[in-house]
Parts: sequence; structure tokens; C-alpha cells
Amino acid sequence: GFLVAGLLHAASAQDAAKVDPARVAAAKELMDVTGVSKQMDGMIAAMAQGFRKGAEDNAGAAAADAATKQFERFMAKLMSYREPMLDEFANLYAERFTLDELKAVTDFYRSPTGQKFIQEIPSLMQTGSQIGIKYSQKALQDLKAPGP
Repeated sequence: GFLVAGLLHAASAQDAAKVDPARVAAAKELMDVTGVSKQMDGMIAAMAQGFRKGAEDNAGAAAADAATKQFERFMAKLMSYREPMLDEFANLYAERFTLDELKAVTDFYRSPTGQKFIQEIPSLMQTGSQIGIKYSQKALQDLKAPGP
């Protein structure tokens, strides 16, 4: 069992290394159009702000300073892997989608509707989380209410 799983994993790793370079290039183009790299920067900045606020609320300003420095060191190290991470994302897309599919999706995201969709993603995610929280709270209230 383990040997077969290991061999299959090794075979899939070799297949990943053989991904068509044109598909990888198309995947990188799609990532550029959709702003994956910019989203990564925004996510890192938001994490840093949230970390600092949480550290201050829980430990005070002095401890927050030390924790924030350690967090910033970690994030700097993580971001030193930015290009390899983006390359792996591109390989993942290239493995899952054909060249024609990647081009079609990229064309969509270049369209006015696709650009609007990209611009709305942060707002949709934020509002979607609020909807999820609202219904989670409702479900908890319903569970706490005495049954018939």
C-alpha cells in the first residue's frame, strides 16, 4: 500500500515537472490579470495589522512590540519565498487546465465584467463572512431555544 502510494506520488511529481511551458506561461498571465500577486501583498498587510492589534489587546504595547518584530521577521522570511510560491501556483493551474481553458478564463477576466468581478471579490468575501456569521448566530440561538 505505502509503496504503491509513494510510487504514484513520485509519478505525479514527475508529471508536474513535465507541464507544458506554454500552459505555465498562460497560468502566469491569468494570475497577473486576476491580481494574485497583489492579493498576496494585501493579505500579508492585513495579517500584520490584525496581528499587531491582537497582540496589543492581549498583551499590552511592550509585549506587542516584541511579538510584532518576531511576526515581521517571519513574514519577511515567508515573502522571500514569494516567487517560488507563485511559480507553484502557476504550475498547479497549468496542471488542472488546458491551454485553451487558461486563455478563455484570462480573456473573461480581461473583459469589463471580469474586471468588475475581480474588483468586487474583497467586498463579496467580507459581506459573505458577515452573512455566514449572521446565520451561525441564528443557528446557535435556535439550538439554545427550548424545543417543542
